[in-house]
Amino acid sequence: MAPSPNWQHVAKTAQDLRDASISRIYPPVPDVPSDLPANVTDIPKHLLATEEFLITETSVEGLVSSLASGKFTSVAVVKAFLRRAAIAQQLTNCITELLPEEALSRAEYLDNYLQEHRKPVGPLHGLPISVKEHIGMKGKGLNGGFISWWNHKGKDDANVLKILWQAGCVFYVRTTEPQTLMHLETSNNLYGVTVNPFNRKLTSGGSSGGEGALLGLRGSCLGVGSDIGGSVRSPSANCGLYGLRPTSYRVPVDGWTATMLNQEQIVAVIGPLSTSLEGIKLFMKTVLSAKPWLVEPSCLPIPWRDGEDHLPTRHGKKLRVAVMWSDEIVKPHPPIIRALKELVQVLKDIPEIEVTTWTPYKHDEAWEIIASIYFADGASEEIEAISASGEPWRPLTKFILQDNPYIKHLSVEEVWYWTGRREQYRRAYAKIWNETAIGTGQNGEPEGMVDVILAPVGPGAAPPLDHAKYWGYTSQWNLLDYPALVFPVSKVDPSIDKIEEGYQPMNEKDAFNYQLYEPEKYRDAPVSLQLIGRRYEDEKPSTQVDSTASIIGREPSNVAHAGADLELLHPRALPNAPNGYTPERLDCPSDSPTIRSAAALSSSERSWLDTRRNNTIDPMRDLLQRINIPNFNGPEYISNNAENQSALPNIGIAVSGGGYRALMNGAGAIAAFDVREDNATSAGHLGGLLQSATYLSGLSGGGWLVGSLFINNFTTVSALLNDPSDTVWEFDQSLVEGPDQGSIQLLDTADYFSTIQDQVSGKNDAGFNRSVTDYWGRALSFQLINATDGGPGYTWSSIALADHFMRGETPFPVLVADGRAPGETLISGNTTVYEFNPFELGTWDPTTFGFVPLEFLGSNFSNGVLAPGVECVRGFDNAGFIMGTSSSLFNQFLLQLNGTSIPDFAKSFISDILSSVGQDNNDIADYSPNPFYGYHNSTSQNAQSGRLTLVDGGEDLQNIPLHPLIQPNRQVDVIFAIDSSADTDNFWPNGTALVATYERNLNSSGIGNGTSFPAVPDANSFVNLGLNTRPTFFGCDSSNTSDVTPLIVYIPNSPYVFHSNVSTFDLTYETETRNAIVQNGYEGATMGNATADPQWPVCVGCAILSRSLERTETPVPDACAQCFQRYCWNGTTDSTTPAPYQPSIKGAAISAAPRGRGDGVVVAALAATLPYLHLHCGLGEAPYYDESSGSLRFVDIVKEKLHTVDLKRGPSSHQVPDLDSAISTTAHIEGTDDELIVGAKLGYAIFDRDTKKLRYIKKVWDERDGAGKEKRMRCNDGAVDSAGRYWVGTMNDPKVQAPTNEGVLFRLDPSSELHRMIENATIPNGIGWSTDDKKMFFIDSPTRNIFVFDFDAVSGSISNRQVFFHYADEEEGVPDGFAMDTSGNLWTAICGGGKVLQVSPEGKAIGEIVLPTRMISCPGFAGEDLFITSAEEEEPDKYPDSVKYGGSLFKVHVGIAGKPLHRFKRN
Repeated sequence: MAPSPNWQHVAKTAQDLRDASISRIYPPVPDVPSDLPANVTDIPKHLLATEEFLITETSVEGLVSSLASGKFTSVAVVKAFLRRAAIAQQLTNCITELLPEEALSRAEYLDNYLQEHRKPVGPLHGLPISVKEHIGMKGKGLNGGFISWWNHKGKDDANVLKILWQAGCVFYVRTTEPQTLMHLETSNNLYGVTVNPFNRKLTSGGSSGGEGALLGLRGSCLGVGSDIGGSVRSPSANCGLYGLRPTSYRVPVDGWTATMLNQEQIVAVIGPLSTSLEGIKLFMKTVLSAKPWLVEPSCLPIPWRDGEDHLPTRHGKKLRVAVMWSDEIVKPHPPIIRALKELVQVLKDIPEIEVTTWTPYKHDEAWEIIASIYFADGASEEIEAISASGEPWRPLTKFILQDNPYIKHLSVEEVWYWTGRREQYRRAYAKIWNETAIGTGQNGEPEGMVDVILAPVGPGAAPPLDHAKYWGYTSQWNLLDYPALVFPVSKVDPSIDKIEEGYQPMNEKDAFNYQLYEPEKYRDAPVSLQLIGRRYEDEKPSTQVDSTASIIGREPSNVAHAGADLELLHPRALPNAPNGYTPERLDCPSDSPTIRSAAALSSSERSWLDTRRNNTIDPMRDLLQRINIPNFNGPEYISNNAENQSALPNIGIAVSGGGYRALMNGAGAIAAFDVREDNATSAGHLGGLLQSATYLSGLSGGGWLVGSLFINNFTTVSALLNDPSDTVWEFDQSLVEGPDQGSIQLLDTADYFSTIQDQVSGKNDAGFNRSVTDYWGRALSFQLINATDGGPGYTWSSIALADHFMRGETPFPVLVADGRAPGETLISGNTTVYEFNPFELGTWDPTTFGFVPLEFLGSNFSNGVLAPGVECVRGFDNAGFIMGTSSSLFNQFLLQLNGTSIPDFAKSFISDILSSVGQDNNDIADYSPNPFYGYHNSTSQNAQSGRLTLVDGGEDLQNIPLHPLIQPNRQVDVIFAIDSSADTDNFWPNGTALVATYERNLNSSGIGNGTSFPAVPDANSFVNLGLNTRPTFFGCDSSNTSDVTPLIVYIPNSPYVFHSNVSTFDLTYETETRNAIVQNGYEGATMGNATADPQWPVCVGCAILSRSLERTETPVPDACAQCFQRYCWNGTTDSTTPAPYQPSIKGAAISAAPRGRGDGVVVAALAATLPYLHLHCGLGEAPYYDESSGSLRFVDIVKEKLHTVDLKRGPSSHQVPDLDSAISTTAHIEGTDDELIVGAKLGYAIFDRDTKKLRYIKKVWDERDGAGKEKRMRCNDGAVDSAGRYWVGTMNDPKVQAPTNEGVLFRLDPSSELHRMIENATIPNGIGWSTDDKKMFFIDSPTRNIFVFDFDAVSGSISNRQVFFHYADEEEGVPDGFAMDTSGNLWTAICGGGKVLQVSPEGKAIGEIVLPTRMISCPGFAGEDLFITSAEEEEPDKYPDSVKYGGSLFKVHVGIAGKPLHRFKRN
């Protein structure tokens, strides 16, 4: 018998074979740097071709889609992953062999099949999949991590691999595993140690650690691993991936190798690891749809049940998540605790989710059980396999086999005993889970139990090598056989994840783990969590992660310090620039890029349109279903024309410029059109219009909005507003100072400027011109892009590679800029208008009339081509640079420098920028070298310039980006034009943008180039006719133009619920103001959710259909004819100079809940975000409207003031005379306006309006009240009834003593007779009467009740006291003042609750107005406006946010008038 080779020889053989497989990759894979950093995740992008990098960065679902459609070939994808896997091997030592010949042969077959059959082989067509080595492949090695098993070969492919193969996948790489397969790390003597790509000093995890490292470096997107104690979950968590440990016997396992192969005490499972959640789900769906139980009988016949309702939220119940903070044996490290806390905080803010705590049950006993039955043969098989070759024991092999006190050779009886202990423990755990139920079903079964457990995956992030010795957070669920899904959340950040000083460990294991943690040692390590479900509910954890992210509204990115927002479900727009912000010269593709003529759409746009137009059919049908045009079946019309794309409506949305104002107002409109927003499909709302649109254009601030949505993965407006990581849209953080400490960038001002400087300098050093826009765009990116350092690697062209865009699930984003030489003055007639879309930069204008491929901007084109041998530039089209291609705000940016706290070096830095770029370049963006150099020399004045300089697309007054949407090639039917321009002196629009586009279209120079635009009036007419106050349709009658024009639905910025006319040059906004402007935009787009006009949604539907109805010769529905009569401009003009335009708040009748609120009918909650009069009343009360003079008065009881304001003149007319005594309530006296009757300290008095003096006419206290009552009491609220009697309540004067029940409600008759109507009151408030004067209402605030009485208007008597409305005890605040509207609704302030409630005649709360301070005291009507007084904050330390506006007067337009007030009839 020949002697066995020594183990080192076998190891060398294994490594040589691996290296030989890598050497067969062509072209050869470049070597990695010799001096590697700890974090090597950034290295592959510098070693791969751009196409390879982009392919390997694409998610599983994106690849499957692109492969099935033929966008990517399988050969190209497999080559890219082979090369990236080879690089990953050099960086982490993660593979055992590549399979280039087999993989490429398979890929070529799949490409030929697709071409021949016009369909994919299966759901995984062409998808490369990596496989852990011990999962068998026929004829391939199967060593299980043992030297002595080196010659073992797979007799057949494992069953799971057969299924994946039949589904169309490609196997191209096999990955490392540890000795014995029983480590939570990956090290063996065949290949060595596999390290973590995020920090090479840490482990990648195990036993599927080769998979973890490979996927962590994106050398694979979907891998096959196995798990018996955490072997899928540990590497997934350590490397920032998704990983699923399924319940046993769901995924087939026949065909693999391991020790203890057929034991059933703790069943090992096969599970997927992936870079995306969809990858996990796709794996499970594919495997289970093949019915593996038919060939592997031990598998249970349970398909993947993603079509079933696994979430309680789908049944109107809350999803219940139980949080296990610790297993009470080993406490997790600070980064894990932080991730849990941040995520839990987000979950608690979601109404559909209930968060509770999970108390671990005897997890120490669980380890004893599982450790005792892992190795029932006393580990003899492992020991024999190691001894057979003489290989050394790896450190963690010694730990789990030699240092494990529970290992012994078990007898049959002992196996039975421990199996019984296992089942006993499982029953106990199930009982605990059942006891979380909050009800029982019809048959007594528990209902409303916890759905999933949220828990750590380990006691820390990836441990240092050879230190992964605590299994309890994963093996626990193997013992219970519970499915568990790992998902990434954050990364270790030493600056915030500090050591918990002074912690006293609970035991020896806890002490070992505590001593391991040194923050710097763990830097950049991914932080992950897991969701655990019950047996055979494997779908629930994945559905939970997917649903929670959807509820939160976030579309996640790669691992980043985003914490609690479940940020990692899909990659956002790809960071595909090869070298961050610096453009890089690379080899050109084989089909060298060229400039194309603008005579037609690009082939890329045409191809995309076929997909997108089909995807607009269902949203359009659904939208028209909800709109419900009377006597017209809109959904049926769409269905009947679904096969004829040219007949269908083609919708565009254009968002104007105007800085942050335009971004915020436009965001409100986009939110109104987005079906994903809360309540967007409720009555009166317009959700689905965005999903129905083909094009979405923006410029300046509107461009920032469009860009921010798309670069953040086409997320929602609400997600950007409510970003829990406080990273994006934090407009309270000045661009001149940078993000606050604690945000994702974690930069102080010095670091912020230094980062920007470094980024732009890199571009300059690479030989590209810099302009102010480079700096401006970088600064904007910190606020608009949710990525570290403002996402310097994100490009605009990468949008075209995003999965949702490629699938046609979004509109086509277009940004607009004007061509302008430095120092040139623009007018609409001489300007070349350029557009940026995901594919190209160029212009339709007859000057340049061409387009350049966007991804090759910066390349040296001449005469429309690249010279032979010229390199292609990539990464020039930085997304922030394109969004910021408008620097008109930069001067204001500079003016703010001296008023900020930024260091002097930063001020000097910006001054140096201006000096270096030159004054003429202060507002240009430099796109040199000019891609259109030498192109169309005869028509383009810029053709002979080496520079292409662009500016804000609104500089030619075309501030609405209509130009791309009126191009005949795009055939847009209707454009919803959101105008946030600042045309008037008060920053409101006046139609100038429409006028500019119309006049340009008529220009005799021919600059319009065949575009057609409907007639519009002049700007003065817009104002005089009120066309800038509400939506207006232009171009309703297409027969009036020679060419078909799109219908323009003009939606101007107008104050519906907030004065949103902020200056373009305001660079910071408090969050409340930001939200208010967004809400105002929402209300403007929906006309107050159709409260201003109930037919508005119908009219929007008619506008959508208008041109389509013409093309199909379908009669216009009567309802649409009425809409066009109402909203179409009729040709009237009034060009006289208008009066100053100073619109008042419109508001909306309270008939529908606003966006984001589903808890009743609510007046726009942001309507009173800012006060009408910013005062500091001690206790503002009793607003009273004097209709005869048009003035409002109210009192300050504490500071003894009487405030008046002329409502016609506005806040500037405010007057505050001092009083010689406090007044609490006022009323007019019939027959005179010179005097008022008031409630004062001692009773009723006459107030002389000239002298401001009081004289008492009836003191309310007498001898029967005893001594001292005059001193300790005062008047409070009051009102006059229809017979002229004055009712005034009294209470203890807070200056003297706290309130008791000494209060009395008095009635003073015209005869001066005084009556005590109600006694034993505490704080009498809110006296008033129903509209028919048959009921009287009265509030005694501490009781939280509004009482109602039968009222006799003749005698003034009251009877039959009842509780009309009770303000819930658990709510903050108490009812206070009172107002009655003409519909019989009662309005009451909630003092301490920060709002005003509207209560129906039936006593039901039907609406509310939310105020920015808590101490709201009294409402009062002035026409259809409600004025609301307030008091200073009583608990400023507890409620600091309430202090600012405490004591102010607020105004809200509510769309309904108040009941007229009566005068006191003095005899």
